[in-house]
Amino acid sequence: MTVIRTPFHFLLLVTALLVMGCDSSSSGGDTIFLNHELTEDISGSPITLAFSADDVATGRLQDIACDCELDIASFLDVQGFSKSDIVSARLEAVEIVMLFPVNERVDFLDQAILKLTAPGISPTEVANTSSFPSSRTGSMDILPNRDIASFLDRPTFGLILQINPATLRAGQNYQMSLILDVRMEVGGL
Repeated sequence: MTVIRTPFHFLLLVTALLVMGCDSSSSGGDTIFLNHELTEDISGSPITLAFSADDVATGRLQDIACDCELDIASFLDVQGFSKSDIVSARLEAVEIVMLFPVNERVDFLDQAILKLTAPGISPTEVANTSSFPSSRTGSMDILPNRDIASFLDRPTFGLILQINPATLRAGQNYQMSLILDVRMEVGGL
């Protein structure tokens, strides 16, 4: 009879690999990531923020509210998921687009802060910037570790853009649009 001796180190390595392959925090289901570019409110209108230079002062932050209700339910439905399947979510990118005046660039701003809003949740800052290019569009810096799933799972959510304009044209109406890129981890596969 031949005895095969398995080295202790080999058994230890195999055991370690098996243990590392198990995710003890898993709920038993798989998750996937979905990306969605949010550009419209629930009525299909672009996410638009408008204000008059006569109502806003330079040199201080002021709230510009979006008169819009945002929702991701229809996107999730097309993908075969629902809001209850959202495990986590975060913003990947936010872009400010100047719509009016036609020849205005985003560098008329000194600072911008984006906050998400929803009933029962305190407004939460998710992006900001104080660096604007001499163009009609500008990107915001996304704040790290901001899970926005609690906003997305509400019936609707909204946003506030706080701006500090460097210059304004007296009597001029301003209109900007926002594009939000959202990354969601969803379960229920």
